[in-house]
Amino acid sequence: MKAVGIVAEYNPFHNGHQYQIDKIRKETGADFIIIAMSGNFLQRGVPAICDKFTRTEMALKCGADLVLEIPTIWATASAEYYAQAGVALLASTGVVTHLAFGAETDDLAALLEVSSILKNEPDVYRAVLSNSIRTGNSFPAARKNALITSLPLFPTEKLDELLDNPNNILALEYLKALPNSIEPILIKREGAGYHDTDINTELPSASAIREAIFNCDHAEILETIKNTMPDESFHILEDALCNNRLLTTNDFSDSLGYCLLSQAERGFSGYADCNQDFSNKIKKNLNKYVLFEDFIEMLKTKDMTYTRVNRCLLHILLQINQMDYSIGRAIGYAPYLRVLGFRNASSEVLSSIKKHSDIPIISKAADASSLLDYETNKFFDKDVFASNLYYQHVARKSGTKPKNEYTNQIVIL
Repeated sequence: MKAVGIVAEYNPFHNGHQYQIDKIRKETGADFIIIAMSGNFLQRGVPAICDKFTRTEMALKCGADLVLEIPTIWATASAEYYAQAGVALLASTGVVTHLAFGAETDDLAALLEVSSILKNEPDVYRAVLSNSIRTGNSFPAARKNALITSLPLFPTEKLDELLDNPNNILALEYLKALPNSIEPILIKREGAGYHDTDINTELPSASAIREAIFNCDHAEILETIKNTMPDESFHILEDALCNNRLLTTNDFSDSLGYCLLSQAERGFSGYADCNQDFSNKIKKNLNKYVLFEDFIEMLKTKDMTYTRVNRCLLHILLQINQMDYSIGRAIGYAPYLRVLGFRNASSEVLSSIKKHSDIPIISKAADASSLLDYETNKFFDKDVFASNLYYQHVARKSGTKPKNEYTNQIVIL
């Protein structure tokens, strides 16, 4: 059995994602494609545009065979933790033989060379990194200095290319995390770049699609994005849009404001990615708080990027603290397989996972308490809390009754 894994967010599932799945099928002859997907909150510290089961349905209708959820703690973490968890999840199935990922380059050898240094951290790398940070450089700048010293024959221009793009950085992190039992498949990204917001290209980015959705009137949205997505995923998104079920960061403004006000006295330095300086800055500016996104702009600095601030504030909202990271690492990043959906025709792969995986498989949230030990249950509770919070905001915006993690059914096609 050849099972190819993909780590993804599908926010939303667009033509570029379809291109990737089709290319994997054609070039590898994969029997099954298994997706490790973020849940209702994402790596940039934002809510998904539509909920995880909606995005699961998109993926399954467009060629995926099985979708598993990356635990919320890691789905909202830095690229390193996000990649580590996604790869660990796929490896824990016991059946994934290959990992496919995109990048802005097709030079797998270069990625492997750089990722090897990042993974093994030779003495010269650690020394230059430490000294560079101590002299005031940001971590990305310090890492680049350390790599230049560790790879003296590696072209600096090539290194700039690899380190200055989010997709390339994720590719490096996937390769760092990849066990020897799983073979990498690099697929050069086609179409618009990660941050490109031009919708009028052959393969626009998810960022461009989201911007079009939230900056056009209803009729214009549908006309604008129709050709950017496969028909199957477009119709699913259209239904969510027509029923007002799409969320933005600012939809969580009131909830975040309450969290910040209620916890200001004790501070925020215990939360994941937050330090004492950032905690002090939140408290100093709290009286100016109105909207989630405006507050991010207020707090960001040269050394504290928009995305990092976003993640910090989201961790406060979702109650994800430094201890959760410690527990998550101790229990192996992916201590359970949370099934979000699968294709009936591909049930063989799920049966094979049940035979080969050494961690619990959760198809119903209610089963978690009996399948998981105490620490792992606490970890899973973060998924439940985050999802229920998300569903409450969907209900508020759409004027419907809220769903919850215990009554939602997995997607079976």
